[in-house]
Amino acid sequence: MTMLRYYFFVLAVFPHHFIATSTCLFSYPLLFVGTRDGTLDLLKIPEEKRTASLLNQTTYALLAITTAMAWKLTDLSFVSSISGAVFGTALIFVFPSLMFRAAVKNLGDKATDSQKKEGKFAMIVNLLGIAIAAIGTKMSLA
Repeated sequence: MTMLRYYFFVLAVFPHHFIATSTCLFSYPLLFVGTRDGTLDLLKIPEEKRTASLLNQTTYALLAITTAMAWKLTDLSFVSSISGAVFGTALIFVFPSLMFRAAVKNLGDKATDSQKKEGKFAMIVNLLGIAIAAIGTKMSLA
């Protein structure tokens, strides 16, 4: 009977630890490579100048920054509230209005008058989204 309990314990507990460990081991590098490449893109470093040494130095610097932030920011509700205020409003208000305005602008003379008026309204929505993000960020900091 005790052997059966042991097998049950192993089958019940081991998969959960395996899933948690494998998720951390295999998902973090995927996200981090995107962060590193995005950082190098923001710094406008061309692909041909991205040597292994530069990639390693960038990785160490980003890991140091991430570790310092994790060490200093012990309250994750602060990070969650700020990111919700900024990214939520950007996703709902700012990005769609900018995409619509760019689409109308790309039409050029083919855009109808109503599309041009709607593009102006989209910019009002964009400004409203920025104001909401600012208010949400201020509320998160308070």
